[in-house]
Amino acid sequence: MKIIHLLVGLYLGATTLTGVEYTVLIINETHQPIAGATVEAVFSRTNDPRTSSLRTFEGKTSDEGVFRWDTGEDMCLIRLRARKAGYFEADADHRHGLGVVPSIPQQVITLPHENQGVGLCYKDVWLSAESGTLPQKTWVSFDFELGEPMPPWGKGKTADISIWNEGEQVGWTQEDATIEAFRKDPELARLSEAKFAELYGWFKGATRIRCDEPGAGIMRSPSFWPYSPLKMPPDAPADSCAASMEIPYSTLPYPTHRDDYVGFYLRVRPKLGPDGKVISGHYAKIQGPIRSGYGWVAFRYYYNPAADDRRLVMDLGKNLLKPPAGTPERELHRYRPFER
Repeated sequence: MKIIHLLVGLYLGATTLTGVEYTVLIINETHQPIAGATVEAVFSRTNDPRTSSLRTFEGKTSDEGVFRWDTGEDMCLIRLRARKAGYFEADADHRHGLGVVPSIPQQVITLPHENQGVGLCYKDVWLSAESGTLPQKTWVSFDFELGEPMPPWGKGKTADISIWNEGEQVGWTQEDATIEAFRKDPELARLSEAKFAELYGWFKGATRIRCDEPGAGIMRSPSFWPYSPLKMPPDAPADSCAASMEIPYSTLPYPTHRDDYVGFYLRVRPKLGPDGKVISGHYAKIQGPIRSGYGWVAFRYYYNPAADDRRLVMDLGKNLLKPPAGTPERELHRYRPFER
C-alpha cells in the first residue's frame, strides 16, 4: 500500500511540474479591468494536427478582469476570444502572435467600448511615380477632404500633408542564378530593365510625411488592437503631434502581419490664438501602416470634416467622400471602407 501511495504521489508531482497556468487580463481602452467578460481559449496538442487534440477552456473574468486555467506543457494556445455586452469583441489567432511554441502564458486583451461611429471622409490612397502622382524626391501635398494630391498631380485644394519618397535598388530578391534564368525567359525578356527591377529588385529608401501649417502634426497611435473590429482609440489625441515623420522601408524581408499593427493620428488645418497655441483644428487617422516602396506610397485614412471633432470611429455606411464622376470601376473600391 505504501508503494502505491508513493507512486500516486510521484505521478501527481509530475503532473504539477508539467502543468502550465495561463491567465488572460481583459481591459478596456482606458486600461481598466473588465469583470464578467466571457473568455474562450482554444489549444491544440503540439505536433498533433488532429482536431481531436483540440481543447477549449471557457469562463468569466474576475472582478480584477482575470481568467485563469491550467493545461499541459504539450498544449499550444492557438485562439483566444473575449466578449462582453457593450464592448467590441476580440478574436485573436496566429496573426496576432498565438500558435507559437512555447505559448505565452500571460495574455492581455483589450475590449474597447462599442461606438456607433460618425460620417467621415475615407479613402484607400495609392500614389506612384508610374501614375504621375508621386514623382521621386519631390514633395507632393495631399488634401484629405477631397482625397486628391495638390496640383499639378491632382485636384486638391488644401495641403493637409506633404509626402516625399526616395530610394534605390540595393540587390535582388532572388539568387543570382535565378535572376539570370529569369532574364532568359521569353516573356520576362520583353520587360524593360526598370520593369524587371520593379518585379525582382530589392529596394531600400524612406518616405517622409510633413505637416507645414504651424500647429499641425502627426503621431503614432498609442494603442493598436489588431484582433478587434475597432483597431485604434476612438478619439484623436488633442496634442503631442510632431511636425514631420520619416518612415524607412525595405522590400526585404517581406512584410508580415505584425507590420500592420500600427496607426497614426493627424491634426490638420489648425487655427492659432494670439499666443501661438492651437485653438481649433481638424483631425484624421491613418489606420494601418503607411506602406511604401520605390516610387510608391499607400495608406488608408479617415478624416473628420467637422472642426474640433476628434471622433474618428467610422459609420461604415457614411463615407462623406464620394468618388468623382467618371472614376474608373477599378478605383471605386478605394472609397468603400471595411474597417471602422
